Amino acid sequence: MGKNQAYKAMQRSRLGSSSGAPGEGEEDGMTDGSFHSPEWHAARLASLNKTHTLTWEEFKKKQKDEELKRGEVEADKDKMMREYRAQLDAERAQKLGRGRDVVKSKSSSKKEKKDKDGKKRSKKRRKKFIGKFQLVIRIIKQR
Repeated sequence: MGKNQAYKAMQRSRLGSSSGAPGEGEEDGMTDGSFHSPEWHAARLASLNKTHTLTWEEFKKKQKDEELKRGEVEADKDKMMREYRAQLDAERAQKLGRGRDVVKSKSSSKKEKKDKDGKKRSKKRRKKFIGKFQLVIRIIKQR
C-alpha cells in the first residue's frame, strides 16, 4: 500500500464507513469528485482558452516600448534639473555680483540694529532683576 492509499484508508476509518465493505467508498480516479456541474466545467475551460498569453515577440516589443517611455521620462527629469540648476546658478551669480557689504537700505538697518540692542539690554536687565529677587527670597526663607 502506498502513502496516499494508506492516508485515504485512515481518513475513511475516521469518517466511519457505515457498511465497511472494501472498495465501496474508494475513488478509482474515473469519477469527478468536484461539486461543479458539467456546464460550469465547460464554461471554465472555454474561459481558460480565451486568455491571451504574450508571445516572445510581443513581450520583447512591449519591453522595448516601456524602455523608451522610461528613457523619455528620464530625459524630461534631466532637462528639468538642468533648468533648475541654471536658475540657481543665475541667482547665485546675481547675489555674489552685488558684493559682501551691500546693505539694502541704511536707515532701516540702523533702526533694526537699535531695536535689537534695546531688546538685548532689556532681557539682561530682567534677568539681573529676577536673579537679585530670587536671592532676596532665599535669604528671607533662611531666616
